[in-house]
Amino acid sequence: MQTILRSMLLIMWLSAYAVEATIPVCLTNCVQCKQMFGRYFQGRACGEACISSNGRDMPDCNNPGTLGNYLKRLY
Repeated sequence: MQTILRSMLLIMWLSAYAVEATIPVCLTNCVQCKQMFGRYFQGRACGEACISSNGRDMPDCNNPGTLGNYLKRLY
């Protein structure tokens, strides 16, 4: 019984840590995309989305499908 309880606590702790660790990665990706796309990338909106989604809406600068909400029109 104690082993199961310890395992459950460990899994809960690791999952909480994983969520907290994804936010800085998400913010770092926003900064990298801002550096790549310059004034055409909405870095603030990207950062706010990272925080509000706990890092789940992570942008990938090489995948246009993840940048649609943050790119400004070129014309």
